[in-house]
Amino acid sequence: MQDGLVEVRQDDIISNLPYHPMCGLWFDHHKSEEEAAKVAHFRGLYGIASSAARLVYQYYNDPAFDRYGEMLSETDRVDSARLAVEDVLHPERWVLLSYTLDPRSGLGAFRKYFTDLVQVAKRSQIEEILELSEVKARTQPFLSAQERFEEVTREHSYLDRSVIVTDFRELDSTPVGSRFLVFTMFPQGSIQVRIFWGRDRKNVVVAVGHSIFNRTSKVHVGKLLAEYGGGGLKGAGTCQLPVGEADQKISDIIKRIQGAA
Repeated sequence: MQDGLVEVRQDDIISNLPYHPMCGLWFDHHKSEEEAAKVAHFRGLYGIASSAARLVYQYYNDPAFDRYGEMLSETDRVDSARLAVEDVLHPERWVLLSYTLDPRSGLGAFRKYFTDLVQVAKRSQIEEILELSEVKARTQPFLSAQERFEEVTREHSYLDRSVIVTDFRELDSTPVGSRFLVFTMFPQGSIQVRIFWGRDRKNVVVAVGHSIFNRTSKVHVGKLLAEYGGGGLKGAGTCQLPVGEADQKISDIIKRIQGAA
């Protein structure tokens, strides 16, 4: 969407993604889209909110959606990363389910799983959802891998001033676990630079994210990584680097983060 590679038609609904003038409806809650929202003529709703889901709920203002109140409140918490340490160390209910929908958890492809889950969530309570075999096939490995994930993360991470650097390139695959766990391990760190191999090791992926507990970083991650061919939001983003240039550019990124802290 950011690169303009998606065909957008007049009957398309865009949510949680950049505005496109051809769309039928648009919902977004990111600060980065504020200027576009001021000049665009669109149906839908833009506003600074905890989640795009919250804006959809407000736009339709339908009492029929009230039964999704807990799901919506938990979506707000997860999307804005307003999580407690306990949500990271011992996730339950909607928070646990959210980890199975996060590609950064390392659980593999999830497109069909996601679309199936949308249908189930319309009619089922969270307790019923968590008992489904396809959900357990993701939650159980995630929970059982937490301790090992912490060990591997600690082994491949270090604190450089306020920057937590985690380099998984020595591993054959990225381990399964919560991307927020590292912030419980390095509470002094305000931002993480996470490095791992891209597909078929053809490039190096750098994922940068603010700590959800030590919220002191002033770095606009998306703007910084846009200079390296990537992008994102203020608090999180990624870029993909050529293998031969990766180490130097990673060093540059870390230095610039430290300079902006």
